[in-house]
Amino acid sequence: MSDALSTLELLTAMYPMDGELELSDSASSALAGSPSPIYPLDLIVRVPITDDDDAPRIELSISIPQSGSVRLGVRQPDFLTRAAYQTLVDSLPNPEGDATEAVMAAIEAIRMAAPDLIQEEPVEEEEEKVDDGPLERVWFWFPSLSTREKRKDLVTYAEGYRLNGFVLAGKPALLCVEGGGRAVDRYMADIKSVSWGDIPSFQKKVTERLRLPLAESDRKFKTMTDVTSLVPHYGTYNHRGDMSEVRRLCDEWGVGQDFNAVVMNSRDE
Repeated sequence: MSDALSTLELLTAMYPMDGELELSDSASSALAGSPSPIYPLDLIVRVPITDDDDAPRIELSISIPQSGSVRLGVRQPDFLTRAAYQTLVDSLPNPEGDATEAVMAAIEAIRMAAPDLIQEEPVEEEEEKVDDGPLERVWFWFPSLSTREKRKDLVTYAEGYRLNGFVLAGKPALLCVEGGGRAVDRYMADIKSVSWGDIPSFQKKVTERLRLPLAESDRKFKTMTDVTSLVPHYGTYNHRGDMSEVRRLCDEWGVGQDFNAVVMNSRDE
């Protein structure tokens, strides 16, 4: 808790202006001194890429779990092409050490890499805006998902398509994303063709279980997060998640009815 609190206090001191820092309810509660905050502590930092007052900013999403490494993600800004954005993501160091060190290293990497990427690959003004489609929440079911690299890709790629939600690894595994419906389709196509490019086609098993239209006010997630470490696992290889705990978390996040439909094939209206 002390490490997480130190990180929150440092970031609030570094980014005191309106719009620079966005805290989830759990992060705000922890910062206010709650003795038992609900993890993960999620927040968004809008990092200026230079010291100029009108410098472009890049959104860095941060998720601090109760244990384990902090999880980081970068949302693709309008002023970077897809290729430049991917270069920026690749420049981020692995989040090792305590949360404060990992977050500060990521901020420094963004500020070092982003200015050159803008100069090298500007977005053409006449470029047609991508249509993400109507806002939806989509749930996917995997028979199995364990590879850390593939889990990381599910989180990282989502940022580029302006998607939020969570991934839960294990056997079985769940993926929930909120965002434009067409963006979700492009995201999953990218996952299958790029992230899973080294996997035989017959092993690329994923099923869309539920797709719901959303109003903006219906959004439940502010970041894209790997929540695997939040759920107890059991079995010979410790890869079967405790679905009762997953259900409890989904109820807590406000998507419990969806969970019933996806996992238990029932949904209370």
